[in-house]
Amino acid sequence: MVARKFQVRHNDADFVVDYDTDDGFETLKFQLFSLTSVVPDDQKIIALDENRVLSDDSDLISVSERLRLVSVNDEVNEQIRPYIDKVRMYEDPVYQQAAQKTAPVDELEEKALVALAKEGNFEPSKVEQDHAFLLQLLFWFKKSFRWVNVPPCDVCGSETIPRGKGSPNDSESQYGASRVELYWCKICLKSTRFPRYNDPLKLLETRSGRCGEWANCFTFYCRAFGYESRLILDLDDHVWTECFSQLLGRWMHLDPCEGVYDKPLLYEKGWKKNLNYAIAISKDGVCDVTKRYTRKWHEVLPRRNITEPALSALLATMTQECRRGISSQVLSELDKRDQMEREALERDLHSTDDASISLPGRQSGDKEWRKSRLELGSDSLSSSSCPVRKCVDEHVTRIYNAFCPVLSQFVKEENPKIKAIKALEFLQKILMDLKNTPFKLRKASIDSASNTIQAIVHQLLPSFAELLNALSLKSKAEPDGKVDICLAGDPVKTSLGLPVVLDALDDMIQNLKKIDNFVEDSLSLPLLKLNRIHSGFVHASGEELPVGIVVGLCMK
Repeated sequence: MVARKFQVRHNDADFVVDYDTDDGFETLKFQLFSLTSVVPDDQKIIALDENRVLSDDSDLISVSERLRLVSVNDEVNEQIRPYIDKVRMYEDPVYQQAAQKTAPVDELEEKALVALAKEGNFEPSKVEQDHAFLLQLLFWFKKSFRWVNVPPCDVCGSETIPRGKGSPNDSESQYGASRVELYWCKICLKSTRFPRYNDPLKLLETRSGRCGEWANCFTFYCRAFGYESRLILDLDDHVWTECFSQLLGRWMHLDPCEGVYDKPLLYEKGWKKNLNYAIAISKDGVCDVTKRYTRKWHEVLPRRNITEPALSALLATMTQECRRGISSQVLSELDKRDQMEREALERDLHSTDDASISLPGRQSGDKEWRKSRLELGSDSLSSSSCPVRKCVDEHVTRIYNAFCPVLSQFVKEENPKIKAIKALEFLQKILMDLKNTPFKLRKASIDSASNTIQAIVHQLLPSFAELLNALSLKSKAEPDGKVDICLAGDPVKTSLGLPVVLDALDDMIQNLKKIDNFVEDSLSLPLLKLNRIHSGFVHASGEELPVGIVVGLCMK
């Protein structure tokens, strides 16, 4: 028997507890319950000097007398509530307008429509367009936001090393930076501050951080563009996004740090992470969606340090607060969706996944840091886990065929090879200019009076008619002698074809430079991709980007 006297701090109160080791750890918990009203299952006892959680009798023998009692319920509550305030900021119209102005909307819309057109869908519904735009928003954000392992020196830009934490100053606090990391420069020895901003408007400016900043800013973008969105908080150490996809009729996982979507098992299967909690937080409420992200629920449950009834009650209270003031009709719709999601989560939990699909380890963050967290996994997605799309590329055949009259005209007019090359390079420049203009307003002009090359192109325009038609473009003569090249129909068909024709022009110009005699026999140029796929279903990894011509193996 060992008699001990513990000084226990709970909230702002201090208690003295006499404890006999023969009584056992559970007895201590009931003693604390009688003093604090924190039930044993909700208790987290921490040794203050060692800063570690105590879990059994042996821990009580070795630790010092100073303990701290934390209510797990209160701890979880304190972790979640700041995120509720955060997602409410997304609803500010001024904030949303600022976010919209920083995104290349026209470019993202074009890419979304082209992605649909590659599958043969030239008349997508609004639901299909919205889904495709969301994915392009994700891909753009992944490239435009910067991950910070260690910030560079503010003074000279050199590498820095950590030197602890500091308190936020007034300007940093203004944008929600509750903590600041401090770093020393290795070269100039100046100090650099790395405030962990929480205000999404500030993140539009800094465009940098770690997973908290990434998920915060990306979820904000999703709300700014009208998507029902929520932050997903892993109570251990990660944050990502979910959006409700009208196309899929369900919530869809999106991780902006990784540029991955609809792969909820990424963390458990790819990162080899022991996930304990995944809490969804939105303006409409808070709910536990952990079952979407695991197939090992039986292993998750013992690791959770708050009882399921207590967690459900806590989240229900938060949700009621979020929905205060909402009309009864909207409440009814939200309740119905909640029930549908609970049923879907149960189905997900018991679904059988394809064992052949491998998911990647963590890609964001310094490799040594990821290694220390045991999250490296494999380096990339397996081909079986890449997105699969229908392959439709009749436009490629039309474009390739349209080059024959162009080359024939060159030979017929007996133009020297060098002039043919210059003319093709000029055409390439015009098409590149068209490609770099807003896709709904594409227009370029040829002035036959300005130089010899433009005059040759002007002369050869009839032979380009088939090529322009394949690109959904047309030529239009103006009274001043100029010829305008402009849209003739669906601008998406032009967007789809321009990368293909520019790639073909590259091939053609390079081959023309290599041949000695520019005659009829030289027209059989190797423009076609020998391993090109014309139809079927293809993995995204089989595409030759950015041209968009599918090569390699396909799925029939």
